[in-house]
Amino acid sequence: MLGSFVSYLGGRIQTIRCGMSASDASAILCGVPQGSVLGPILFLLCTADLLWLIERHNLPPHMYADNMQIYGFCCPTAASQLQQQMSVCIDDVAL
Repeated sequence: MLGSFVSYLGGRIQTIRCGMSASDASAILCGVPQGSVLGPILFLLCTADLLWLIERHNLPPHMYADNMQIYGFCCPTAASQLQQQMSVCIDDVAL
């Protein structure tokens, strides 16, 4: 089963075109093919743990399609505390 996913996701390249010019081909190291049938399922599998991680930091995540936002709110006097809380959360997400 894992071999099927590796085969499905691996070995892809991309180029960027602007007018008559095109970039050299580059390997795609992450993501799923745009418009693929498995894209939404793989996205959910990859992001399910992120929701738990963000909520563990007492911050509300917002997800829509292939985008995620982490936000918070506070009194102006607590802005530096919220900034620290968000920084720690983002560091954990980046791991």
